[in-house]
Amino acid sequence: MSNFRKSRNLLVFKLVIVIAGCNPNNKNSSEVDTTAEEEQKHYVILMGGQSNMVGSGRVADLDSVNIPDHITYFNRGMKPNFSQDSLSFGPEIGLSQILHQHFPDSNFILVKYAIGGASLLDWAPDYDSAQATITRNVRFGVMYDSLWKYVSQATATVNEPTEIAALLWMQGERDARIPEAGVDYYPHFRTFIERIRQDADRPNLPIIFGLVNPDPARYAAVDTVQAAQRRIANEMDDVWMIDTSDLGKWDDNVHYNSAGQLELGQQFGQALVKYWKASAKN
Repeated sequence: MSNFRKSRNLLVFKLVIVIAGCNPNNKNSSEVDTTAEEEQKHYVILMGGQSNMVGSGRVADLDSVNIPDHITYFNRGMKPNFSQDSLSFGPEIGLSQILHQHFPDSNFILVKYAIGGASLLDWAPDYDSAQATITRNVRFGVMYDSLWKYVSQATATVNEPTEIAALLWMQGERDARIPEAGVDYYPHFRTFIERIRQDADRPNLPIIFGLVNPDPARYAAVDTVQAAQRRIANEMDDVWMIDTSDLGKWDDNVHYNSAGQLELGQQFGQALVKYWKASAKN
């Protein structure tokens, strides 16, 4: 897990100050009030990866699936907000709980694009269909371009300014399954992060990802992928890796169960809160 480093991202400062201005216990700062009036942005949180980002939690196990009104959720370009007819859920539920708890008066757009079994070869910004055949998922197409397409669709639904605030990432099991893909996970992941930041025009965009931990008996390159993920977290600024070792799983020992999915989303949210608040102090 990397230490938080000073961010030059002004969004972080504004977001935390806007929330502070909405706190009924904080009424003494006219500067805060002014910032709150001026700052009406919708903060866009990208959510990408593969099956554990898609989510295999069972809606029937939840007391409620309501996402607060100030948080708009898009899943692969589908109708906004969580469908009451959905049978499964992913990290978006736990994430929304944390965002609502800490930032109840800020607007967020969650844009999730994830496909089960997708490797970094499928997510490559400079997609190569020949390389994608290594993991046998050429049918997925250019996932990187699709993510940005869905971001454009989502942000077009609001009349206020939008700003990319973070990327949450849960991916790597597919690469851990196939050693030919796992061996290059580090350069592929680093390139992916660099391009996301470049195309978002946010050089210090916070990137938070979960450490993959599938069954080593069936995922021969899991140690290689984990080593690459730890190296990324240690070497790159404003990148944070969360520990997933205690998350509950289904019997396949790969996919997180309902409690695990809920906690995964909460950990993503808690990491964002910690990051934004720490950066605002610097």
